[in-house]
Amino acid sequence: MAETHAADLPRSPHRFVAFALIAVTILVALTARLFQLQVIDGGRYAAQAAAAQQVEVPVPSVRGLIRDREGRLLAINVPRWVVTVTPADVPADQQQRVIRRVAALTGSDPEALIARVSGYSGAQSDAISLVSGVTRDQALLIGEEQATLPGIDIAAQPERRYLGLDGGPDGLLLSDVIGYTAPISADELSRPEFAGYLPTDLVGRTGLEAQYEADLRGTYGTDLAERDASGRAGRVVGSLRSPVDGQSLVLTIDARLQAMATTALQWGLDSAHLTSGVTIVMNPQTGEILAMVSLPAYDANAFAGGISTDLYQSYLANPAKPLRNHAISDVYPPGSTFKLVTGLAALEEGVTTPGKLWPTYGCYPIPDAADGRCLFEWNRTGFGPLDVVDAFAVSSDTFFYQMAIKLGVDRLARWAGEFGFGQPSGIDLPNEAAGTVASTAGARSQGRAGVYTGELAQAGIGQNVIAVTPLQLLNAYATLANGGKLMRPMLVRGLADADGTMVQTFAPTVTATMGASQANLQTMRIGAREVITTGHALNIRNLRLPGALSGKTGTAEYGSAEADGNLPYHSWFVAFVPSKAGADDATLAVLTFTYRAKALGNVSTEVVKYFLQEYFNLDQDLRYNPITLTRVNPNSR
Repeated sequence: MAETHAADLPRSPHRFVAFALIAVTILVALTARLFQLQVIDGGRYAAQAAAAQQVEVPVPSVRGLIRDREGRLLAINVPRWVVTVTPADVPADQQQRVIRRVAALTGSDPEALIARVSGYSGAQSDAISLVSGVTRDQALLIGEEQATLPGIDIAAQPERRYLGLDGGPDGLLLSDVIGYTAPISADELSRPEFAGYLPTDLVGRTGLEAQYEADLRGTYGTDLAERDASGRAGRVVGSLRSPVDGQSLVLTIDARLQAMATTALQWGLDSAHLTSGVTIVMNPQTGEILAMVSLPAYDANAFAGGISTDLYQSYLANPAKPLRNHAISDVYPPGSTFKLVTGLAALEEGVTTPGKLWPTYGCYPIPDAADGRCLFEWNRTGFGPLDVVDAFAVSSDTFFYQMAIKLGVDRLARWAGEFGFGQPSGIDLPNEAAGTVASTAGARSQGRAGVYTGELAQAGIGQNVIAVTPLQLLNAYATLANGGKLMRPMLVRGLADADGTMVQTFAPTVTATMGASQANLQTMRIGAREVITTGHALNIRNLRLPGALSGKTGTAEYGSAEADGNLPYHSWFVAFVPSKAGADDATLAVLTFTYRAKALGNVSTEVVKYFLQEYFNLDQDLRYNPITLTRVNPNSR
C-alpha cells in the first residue's frame, strides 16, 4: 500500500482567494487610514502638534494717565527696574541663598522677600515680583551675578510717577485725592475681582487710582509664543489680541488752585502750631471739586516706588494720620456752622419768621432741667432780642438752643438730611464716612428712650450729638449757595485718550432738591452775608472781592477739659461768593477746617482769607497771626 504525504494533498483554490481578499482589505484599510491622517486631516493634526508647542502669553496694556482740568499731567508711567523670581527655576536647596543674595544686592529685607515667595499661591512657573524700583547700579550688580542666581530675572516695567504743578515729581500735592498704585498681593490674585491680573501687576490702592482701576488699567492683549523644553513661553510667533490701553482721567481739580490752597493751609497750621487741617474748594453750581487738601499728606511716589519700612511705620505712628483723607473719612462736630440747618428748619417749620425777635441769654435755662441748669451764650452776656438773620450773623448760641428745642430732634434731623448730613455725599472716592445726626431712632438704638433736651439744644449749635465730614459741610453750604440743589461732589470730569482728548464726559448730578422755599433760603444767604459785613469774621469784609462774600465761622468743642478747665476745640470757616447779597449764583465756595485749633483767632478764617487773596490776585494781605492776633502785613490796606 503506497504512503500518502501532506504535500501531495489536493489544495483548495478557495483558501487562496479568501487569503488574498483579507490581505487586500487590510492593505486598503491601512492605505485609506494613512491617506486620512496625512492628507485629509494632516493640516488639523499638524496644527494640534504646533499648538502643543505654543502657549498664550498676556500682553499688558498701558495704564491711563491723570490730568487736571487744564490738561496738566498729574500721573504718568515711567520705566523701572524690577527683580523677579520664578520659583520653579530655583533648586529647593538654593532658594534661601538666592533670595538673600538678591536682598543684599538691593538693600532689601531678606525675610520679607522670603515671605513673599513662600506666601505666593499661584503657579511655581510664574514670575513673581521680588523687588521693585531697583536702581540701575543694583540692576547691573544682579546682572553680573545672574549665572549664580537661578530663577532671578531683571525686567523694565512701568512705574507710576506723580507730578506737581511745575511738571516735576511731587507725590504730596494730590496724594489724598489721586492715591497711588502698588504691586498686587498674593491674596488679591486669588480673589475673583482680580481675575486676569499677573503677579507683576500694579493695582490702585486708594483714591482715584483705586476708584477708577478698571478704566485706568485697560484690557490686556494676548500673544502666541513657542513653548521651550521646560514648558515656558519663548519666542513670540503671533498675536491673538492686541492690548487696549487704559483710559486717562481728566479731573475737576485745578492743580494751580490745589497748590494755592495747600500753601494757605500749611501757613495757617504753621502759624498756629497745628498738625492737621483740611481745605476744599468747590463750584456750588456743578459740585465740581476744584481743590481738596488734607494735611499732613503722604508721598504717593514713595508708595509707587516701593516704600521703605521705616517711612511706612512713621506714617502709621503719626497721630495726625497722614494716610487718611480727613476731608472725607473723618467726622467732627460742626459747631456754629450747623446753625444754618437749625435756622432754615425753624423758618420752614413755622417755629419762627424772618422778622420775629427772640430773647437771648447769658445762660439759657434748659426747660425741665433739674437744679436750674443752663447753657451759656458764647459771650456769656447775650445779645438782646434777635431775629434769625441777626442771630446767624453774630452766631448766638442761646437763640439756636431755643430753635432746636422748639423744633424737636426729628424735625431737626430731617432738615439736616435735606442738606446731605448723615449720609455719604457720593463723591467718587473710596472710604467716605456718613457722619452722625441726632434722632429719636438713633437714641433708641443706644438703649435710650430719646434725646435729652440738653443734647437737643446742643445739637442746634452743632455740638455733642452731631458729627460731619468737611466735605459734607461744604456741600451743605454749596446747596444754600445754589438755591437748594444738593449736588453729588465730583472729582473726575471725564475719560480721555492718551493725548488728553475727551472721549466721555461726566455730567453734574443733582442728588436731591430741597423742599425749602426760595424765600427762606435767601433769608439764610443774607444771614451768611451779614456774618461777613458785621465784622464777626474779623476784617475779612475788607477784601476787595468781585462779589458779596458770604459765610459762617464755627468753633466746635470736643473731648475732655484740659488743664485750664476749658475744652479743646476745632475751628471752621466756610464761604461762598455770590454776585450780590442773597443771590444764588455763586460759582466759588471754600471751606477750611483746622484740628485742635486752640488760638485767639479763628485759624480757619485766616486760611480762607489767605486763599481768597491769592485766588483773586488781590494786592491786599489782611491776614492776622491766629496766635497773637497781630497783622501779618500791617502795611497792607
